[in-house]
Amino acid sequence: MNPSQLRTQIEEKMPAAFAVYQRAERGSIPTGLSQIDDAVHGVPLHALTEICGLSGASSGKTSVLLSLLARASRDHFCALVDAGDAFDPSSGEICGVHFPRLLWVRCGKSRVKLPRLEQAFKVADILLQSGGFGLIAVDISSISESVVRKIPLSTWFRFSRVIEKQSAALVFVEQEPHATSCAELVLRVSAGPAVFSGNLLKQFEINVEVARGREKKPARPARPGFYLQSQWA
Repeated sequence: MNPSQLRTQIEEKMPAAFAVYQRAERGSIPTGLSQIDDAVHGVPLHALTEICGLSGASSGKTSVLLSLLARASRDHFCALVDAGDAFDPSSGEICGVHFPRLLWVRCGKSRVKLPRLEQAFKVADILLQSGGFGLIAVDISSISESVVRKIPLSTWFRFSRVIEKQSAALVFVEQEPHATSCAELVLRVSAGPAVFSGNLLKQFEINVEVARGREKKPARPARPGFYLQSQWA
């Protein structure tokens, strides 16, 4: 019996055996970068997203985060859980972040002596349970990978289950992806050649790879080699 005949017999007995499961469209928040939004339609609501880029020299992940916050804060109340206390308000202002609609939580500034990563996750839990936010971004990219890798998969699963019931987007900014199948969207960001005018940096190239998307297709570039202005670095 050849494969096509076998498939036909299976479909006759179990019509849904080879059906491709697709999640219903539940809306999204644009990143404000057309090169990304054209490819993935922004970050999905009711879901967990990871934006990843290596530490050290700018990878572009902060630029994507700032653009997302600027776009989201037009229409939603947003929260930024800043595990490394690295957010630069002046850069946010240049990018157009609407600060009256942004809650900025700076980890490590309270009297509670918790590790920054644990504090960031506890705050994210509180924000998720409280509701009212259209976007909750958790920047843990400054935390050592050796520490982040110890986060149990059950924690990521719990986050994905909680956000699934809310009309909001939960975004983690990291060096590497860790949520595995708990994330509906994973973007890998890396920096390319920069453009200088004399000694002044004018633009830098950014490459974005869709490592995991709603359609579960193989990793693919959103659009390689597009440029961002230097103030977004």
